[in-house]
Amino acid sequence: MEKILVALRVYPGNTKIPTIIYPDKKIELIKESIKQLRASLSQFQYRIILINDGFDEEEVNYILDNTAWDIHAIKNTMGIGNFATFELQIEELLSCCEYHYVYFAEDDYLYKPDFVEKNLEVLKFADYSTGYFHPDYENLLFHKSNLKNKYGTTTCSFWTTQNILQADKEKLFEYRKLGDIGFWMLITCSLTEIICKLLVCIKRPSERWLCIFITRTLVYKIFKYPKSKRRILKPTFPSTSTHAEENYIGIGW
Repeated sequence: MEKILVALRVYPGNTKIPTIIYPDKKIELIKESIKQLRASLSQFQYRIILINDGFDEEEVNYILDNTAWDIHAIKNTMGIGNFATFELQIEELLSCCEYHYVYFAEDDYLYKPDFVEKNLEVLKFADYSTGYFHPDYENLLFHKSNLKNKYGTTTCSFWTTQNILQADKEKLFEYRKLGDIGFWMLITCSLTEIICKLLVCIKRPSERWLCIFITRTLVYKIFKYPKSKRRILKPTFPSTSTHAEENYIGIGW
């Protein structure tokens, strides 16, 4: 059985609200998230790297339910922020090459018991997978315009393999400059598809806010990654995980 390594970043600041559980208690939301994630991982060989961006030792023990047998390492970063902790996830996952599957985890997601199983099934024919079937897939023309790969973007919670991560790490590090929409388009879209998305969003007033991200990505695609390999990202359906924000619950959750 191939081994799994999870890099989970947690921080005490509020997530987007309202959330479907514990709207005023972030630490309780994180504890429940980890409990559900562990339950889904329980039939697999796995370890977790915890990137702690602000909790004290007592709080870390609490969210881990005083259980650390499955913790590969705890990295205490104490307030370096979203971009830096994502970059640390990349570095830490790549440093452990004995793990075949890697999962980038955020602290405000909930999980179904079959979350891990279903995502590993997706990775048999896709390069990246996510358990979160985002409502934007159904609501935005930005997604519907990409006929070859409708699910061209997702959040910063996703699965891939060690080999794919190593090959695509440079594009993932563009998160700080392009946001998650941008780095996903670099990974999954051809130049033609990015241009198509830009034209669609220009014509649709409710989606024009996306144009700045698409334009920046287009520049990077042309001048920095003109011949980069196009990857396939697929979500599970129905959702096997969801962002806890009440207004963005995964389709089918």
